[in-house]
Amino acid sequence: MADDPERLVTDALRAQATSTNAGFAVPVPIDDDRPTPMSVWWVLGLALLLGLAAGTVAAVITLS
Repeated sequence: MADDPERLVTDALRAQATSTNAGFAVPVPIDDDRPTPMSVWWVLGLALLLGLAAGTVAAVITLS
């Protein structure tokens, strides 16, 4: 008869926890150089262009 599924899962988890590296990740160095954030003017300009494009699409659909 097959082993109990819960027992198999428990044994697998125990084996994984006691394996090498013990589940800890190797630390990865992080660069201190961060990209500069987008300017407020870029965000406003993109929002304006998106609004104009949406308005144009709405006008074309309405007038057709």
